[in-house]
Amino acid sequence: MVYSTCTFSPLENEQSIEYLLSLDDRMEIVDFPKYELFDDGHPEWGNTDNEDLRRCARLWPHRLKGEGHFVTLLKKNDTDDSSYSYSRSYSYCASYNIKNARLDKETMDFLSGINRDFDYSRFEIDNNRLYYIPDTFPDTSGLRLLRTGLYVGDIKKNRFEPSQSLAMNLRKDEYNNVIDLDIEDERVLKYLKCETIEAEGDDGWALVCVSGYPLGWGKLKNNVLKNKYLTGWRLMS
Repeated sequence: MVYSTCTFSPLENEQSIEYLLSLDDRMEIVDFPKYELFDDGHPEWGNTDNEDLRRCARLWPHRLKGEGHFVTLLKKNDTDDSSYSYSRSYSYCASYNIKNARLDKETMDFLSGINRDFDYSRFEIDNNRLYYIPDTFPDTSGLRLLRTGLYVGDIKKNRFEPSQSLAMNLRKDEYNNVIDLDIEDERVLKYLKCETIEAEGDDGWALVCVSGYPLGWGKLKNNVLKNKYLTGWRLMS
C-alpha cells in the first residue's frame, strides 16, 4: 500500500505512519527506489523515534519541481490470524451494522446479469444509492462517510442505473452483455468523449470494455449505444 500526502505536516506524515503501524503489528515500512533529490523521512519529527521512518520519502519544492510531497510504501505481512493480536483495542474494529435493503424488480433484474455470487443481505440503500457492503467492513458509528462499500448504482423510478464504480470493479467475464472494443478502434475515443457509438449486442445495459478491460456503461438499443460514461471523466480534446 502506498501512503502519500501533499503536505509538510509531520502530523499527517511521519506521525500518521506511526499511528498506522501501532494499529497492526503485521504492517511494516518497505524500502522503495528514491531519486537523488528525494529526502528521507524524519524519525525526529515523530513520537516514537522509529528509525524505519527513514524509509519514507519527502519531496521538497526547493529541491525539485512540485509543491512538496510525502510518500511511504507499506506492506502487511501474512500471519496466522489465530495467533495474532492487535497492539491496541479499537472500537471501530467491530462489524458494520448493515441496514438491509429491499430491492425492487428493476434492480434485481440488473443484478441477475452480473456473474458474481452476491450475499443479498449485504446490500444497503442510502438516498436511493445502492451499496454492497464487504463482510470485513468495520463499524463506522459516529463518522460521516462519503460512501460505504461498493457503490453499485442508483435506484430510480422504474429503472436502475449502474455506477462507474461498479464498471471499474467488474471483470469482462462478470457481466452478461459486453461490448469489447479493440484499443485501436476509433469508437474508443468517441466513447471517452461521451459520444453515441454503434455496436452490436443485446438491448439494455452493456459493459463497454477495451481489449478486455472494463471502461464504463452504455445503454444499447437497436445496435446504437447511448453513452453512460462518467461525465466528469469525459475526454475533452
